[in-house]
Amino acid sequence: MADYVQSNKSLPRHRVQQLDEQLVRMIAKGYHALRLVDEVEFRKFVEMLNPGYTLPTRKTLSESLLPKVYNKVLETVKKQIAKAAAVCITTDAWTSCVHDGYIAVTAHFIDTETHKVCTVMIGCLEFEERHTSANLKGFLEAKFQEWNISQFVNVIVSDNAANILSAVRLGGWRSLPCYAHTLNLVVQGSLDALCDTMQRVKAVIEYFHRSHPAKKKLVEIQEQMHISPLKLKQDVTTRWNSTYDALNRLLRMKEALIATLAIMRPDINLPQDDWIVIEKATEVLKPFYEVTTEISGEQYVSASKYIVLCKIINRSLSKYSPDGHPKLERLHNALKQQMAQRFGDVENKPLLCEATILDPRFKKSGFSDLRNFEKAVAALKLRIGSDRTLTHVPVQEEATQVPAPQPPKTGSIWDDFDEEISALVPQNPTAAGIVEFDKYLDEPLIKRSENPLLW
Repeated sequence: MADYVQSNKSLPRHRVQQLDEQLVRMIAKGYHALRLVDEVEFRKFVEMLNPGYTLPTRKTLSESLLPKVYNKVLETVKKQIAKAAAVCITTDAWTSCVHDGYIAVTAHFIDTETHKVCTVMIGCLEFEERHTSANLKGFLEAKFQEWNISQFVNVIVSDNAANILSAVRLGGWRSLPCYAHTLNLVVQGSLDALCDTMQRVKAVIEYFHRSHPAKKKLVEIQEQMHISPLKLKQDVTTRWNSTYDALNRLLRMKEALIATLAIMRPDINLPQDDWIVIEKATEVLKPFYEVTTEISGEQYVSASKYIVLCKIINRSLSKYSPDGHPKLERLHNALKQQMAQRFGDVENKPLLCEATILDPRFKKSGFSDLRNFEKAVAALKLRIGSDRTLTHVPVQEEATQVPAPQPPKTGSIWDDFDEEISALVPQNPTAAGIVEFDKYLDEPLIKRSENPLLW
């Protein structure tokens, strides 16, 4: 009885505040509707867990608790981003299915204490103005000022749409096209070589998605073949990797598909030549698929992989053999042309070159052309010499950095040697910085799986 009475007592105010805040976080992070607190079964569930806690109303949630938690989180995030030495921005604009325009802006920076990449969405809202370059530039400027990061924006990553690229240029920011989006354009611009084969493939996939008897028969035949039942995948025209997924799944189900269509719809069964094309096409497309997956993460450094991944793709294209098949030759040539067109100058982009060199996993090995590496190294050394923040030493020390006196001539056999060694000793912070950089370049590469930020 005492336990029952105790459990129904009102909770302390600080405990109620903790529970209210956790409720708001659960609703926000789980994308739940605010009406959750009005649902009878949920209210019963909470009461059973803690009879002393009274759920807030939907009005209290929307007008009081949600703004309070939002402002608390906002303050925490602003303090976190204020410590960043540099910020990379990714942005994307799109139109919803009911034709409302939206734009999202995300900030990425390195936490200097944990050496981890942090990602913060600093805006995702309806954009009612026309998506002109001037309007987009104004929106980005306002958002950067709101978060006090205007002077720290290092680069803006976006898709290849002309309006956003122009907006970035108008704002005077450095622009970097999204690697995954550009790679998508490379493959999308090459798949026309397989047009007729892809049409027949889509006809097969659509047939099984429309016909319940055919779908059921396909499952039965897979089970008869002692294969774990799989379902065909449909591709999405805007995402080429969904096309790869669809073709790859088709190959895994090849025997079962041929057997099922022979019974249900022999008129749409794929000819042997199409199966050859599909198998060889997935072979050449596999590196593109793996690179797209590799570059699409948020929690690791990716700019330094840009050049390296281009090198990997180009090398895989040079090794690929279309076996004299006309369609595969057209696909192969189209992929090479698209890569040259969209990524041909990648080793001439200073930002990407510097990122590659300064990543202890890659350095020189990331480059295809040694001349581009040497040019980038020279540019970095020039920056080390001209940027006082990179070579700064205390004033007292700097005052002592005068040319070292030449060792007195003693007539000893060591005179020439001592003079030579004296000339090798750095006499100023700029030289010291360059020597340190050279030492870094000479060190062995760390493992690709290691975190370069921890290094």
